[in-house]
Amino acid sequence: MSSPSLTISVNTYSYIYSHHAFEAARHLRKIGFENFEFLFNSPHIWVSEIPRESRDRRPAIISDEKLRVTSFNLPIMDHNITSPNPDTRNFTQQRFKELIELAGLWSVPYVVLVPGKVSPLFPAPKKLMLEWLLEGVLILAEHAKKSGTKVLIENVPITTVPLAKDLLNIVGQINHPNVGIVYDVANGYYAGQNPAKELLQLEGAVDLIHLSDTGRHEWRHDPVGAGEVDFASVHEALGKISFEGLSVMEIISTNPDHDLVESWKKLANLGWKGRVL
Repeated sequence: MSSPSLTISVNTYSYIYSHHAFEAARHLRKIGFENFEFLFNSPHIWVSEIPRESRDRRPAIISDEKLRVTSFNLPIMDHNITSPNPDTRNFTQQRFKELIELAGLWSVPYVVLVPGKVSPLFPAPKKLMLEWLLEGVLILAEHAKKSGTKVLIENVPITTVPLAKDLLNIVGQINHPNVGIVYDVANGYYAGQNPAKELLQLEGAVDLIHLSDTGRHEWRHDPVGAGEVDFASVHEALGKISFEGLSVMEIISTNPDHDLVESWKKLANLGWKGRVL
């Protein structure tokens, strides 16, 4: 067992309607952040809105300004890789292919994949949804291999694979070097799980961590300390599994400058690396 001093990254979620992704990263650098997960949502950043010539080379913010974009993330509102509708599945695959290609061109190591959505009224049979998921992820895995990046499947409560054991099962079936796991502690807690115990199940299999707070009665991505997640036990579990990847603060806030900094302070007090100003 080690006692990790884990590096923090920050998701740009709270800035999607106020800043372009590049400007959000520059702004966040001024308050101490160096690693970023871009949330792809227009007008913040969207692949088809990036001029072709700008897609084909790393932007200055990465190549010259030395900010580290570590992952791309696509919110679940407008796509569904496990939709019963084949056109929707194809649309989803195309959006992720674009994202994977861009990640390769910009030297971004990870693309986060939410593994579909389940209807709360009349869900498709789980067997079918798993078949659609496997089919789609295998297609994306080959695209990631060509692009030199990795697709990370996330535990999300409204999907057909909401728990750590589900992720292990699906990643084991896919068995592809360009497919891995991102574990979200708030999603795990809201789904009724103990995030620390789930992380222990993921030893050697998890590439990235998402950090935010929530309770169990309402699904949230709140600042650290605003909910019920036990971050001390999360840090301890990460030490037990010798996790050395990035911990991404995926916090949604109307006052993100304050809440991200305060959350980082609380995490640093528990053993995560502090800010460098």
